[in-house]
Amino acid sequence: MITDKYRKDIVKYYDDCQIDYEWAWNLNKRMAMHYGYWDESTTRLRHALTNMNKQVAAFAPVNHGDRVLDAGCGVGGSSIYLAQHLNCRTTGITLSEHQVQVCKDNAAKHDVSEQCDFEVQSYLSTTFPDNSFDVVWAVESVCHAPNKADFLSEAFRVLKPGGRLMIADFFANGVEKDSKGERLLAKWANTWAVEKFAEKDDFWDSLHATGFIECRQQDVSTKIERTVKKLYRRFFLGLPITLVLQIFGIRNWNTHFSNVMSAYYQYHAFNQELWRYMFYSAQKPK
Repeated sequence: MITDKYRKDIVKYYDDCQIDYEWAWNLNKRMAMHYGYWDESTTRLRHALTNMNKQVAAFAPVNHGDRVLDAGCGVGGSSIYLAQHLNCRTTGITLSEHQVQVCKDNAAKHDVSEQCDFEVQSYLSTTFPDNSFDVVWAVESVCHAPNKADFLSEAFRVLKPGGRLMIADFFANGVEKDSKGERLLAKWANTWAVEKFAEKDDFWDSLHATGFIECRQQDVSTKIERTVKKLYRRFFLGLPITLVLQIFGIRNWNTHFSNVMSAYYQYHAFNQELWRYMFYSAQKPK
């Protein structure tokens, strides 16, 4: 379960850092808070951000008209994409009341309010009945669960028989305990209000232990590598800007400085192959 303090830390991170995403990620137009997916169809970050939704939907797969739980919905971009392109009925949940309002505003702007609901809920313990959704969708959100198995158990419960789970996220890659690599990953995790990144092999085992079948995994790290490098380049621009804004009291030092430092840590951890970007999909038995 998420403690009250940890819940507040997550909400504080996303609410305080929304301005960073608006500036660096064109959040108001792209509605995406993830790394994007680069392939031959993408030439710019904005294309990669949209492409991530397309690739995740294909991997699950998400079918036309599915009922989807967007677990950790951010500002609603994935929910809106699924409603527009696959006529899905979506419910997005987040811990942030502010994000819920932004989600609703974004859905209204894109004329999908009737298809997209948004609520303040924890994906570790929702109020939805058993067997409610065709798909549970989680893009760069499961990392925040203190115990990833708790997320899997709740996803299993709310999925209909035959329903699909789809996850795109960061996972540790065979990191030795008490090593320099573990400490580097911990520094990165702390900047994003993440308690700890799960080991990818442990997560794979947890999928099966929860009862999921037809489990699949794919390492797509090469598809997000350009974003890893782009963030690192922006670190050198973001750091002096944050220092200046902090001097004038415009930015929260702890939150915004940490967010800038995340770009540094994620790059060096990636180069040391301490983490991989993984797609996982699985099915609840019929």
